[in-house]
Amino acid sequence: MPERYARRRSMTDRRDGRRLRTISPIFQLSPFTARTPADAANSFTDSAEVGTIESWLRNRRLDGNENMTLLHVVIAAYVRTLAQRPALNRFVAGKFLYARDTIDIVLSSGGTETADAGNMTVTVRFLPTDTVFDVYRKINARVDNLKADQSADRLERIANTLVKTPRFILRIAMAVMRWLDYHGWLGRSLTEKSPYHGSASISDEGSFHLPPVRRSINAMGSLPVNLSVGRVRSVTELDKAGQSQDHKYMDYAVTYDSRIADSAYVGSAFRYFRYYLQNPDALETPPERVNEDAL
Repeated sequence: MPERYARRRSMTDRRDGRRLRTISPIFQLSPFTARTPADAANSFTDSAEVGTIESWLRNRRLDGNENMTLLHVVIAAYVRTLAQRPALNRFVAGKFLYARDTIDIVLSSGGTETADAGNMTVTVRFLPTDTVFDVYRKINARVDNLKADQSADRLERIANTLVKTPRFILRIAMAVMRWLDYHGWLGRSLTEKSPYHGSASISDEGSFHLPPVRRSINAMGSLPVNLSVGRVRSVTELDKAGQSQDHKYMDYAVTYDSRIADSAYVGSAFRYFRYYLQNPDALETPPERVNEDAL
């Protein structure tokens, strides 16, 4: 059974989201003034100290979570951020603004060092009440299911069929898919496997020893946020007493659709995100409160 928010539905809602009707008229007009995600894309970079996470991870691995990594904590921190700042889980479709019914995180990473290998993606569904242990369990289960699923490459097979068709047919096929997506009629079997539909795309560039990348937001689909995590770097700094201290920082880059929320809201959301990264103990238990988006 899909894990969804308990939200009221109406006839004008999409299968993947609830239309927002009580938000500011400025935001209701924004899809008409900024017609594509590229027109509305804002981006920034930040960093968080992760020395606490590394010691915390060592203890959790000793407790039996031997494969838990920094990325699991990053994802858990973002899921918890959405529980406190749900407007980041909005998306624009058909010139209307919607609140997503689920938390679907698209995990992206390069598969090999081959130039034409492309990205490997997997979408994992979470609840706003999930702890870091729930996130760890669900990601592992999703990856295991993907390995065992013989139809897991269905999207790649569809893409392989499309690229072999004449260009004018391909253009027509893509136009039809964009039209269906615009109206929310694209099949669930496609949207649940699509790397362009979800609450956010999170990519781990640090695993390839790269800094974070400011990724663009695709015009097709419903992804409102791209979060790129870079490599961990060591820095020697002076404390208040003038003594040198070694610190470890993780850089990350965020690109978001400014039509879903203003900069003040996004800033407050990522203060939560940074807090959870620096205090992973807070992710071990469910949140005391889950905030619902506007009607």
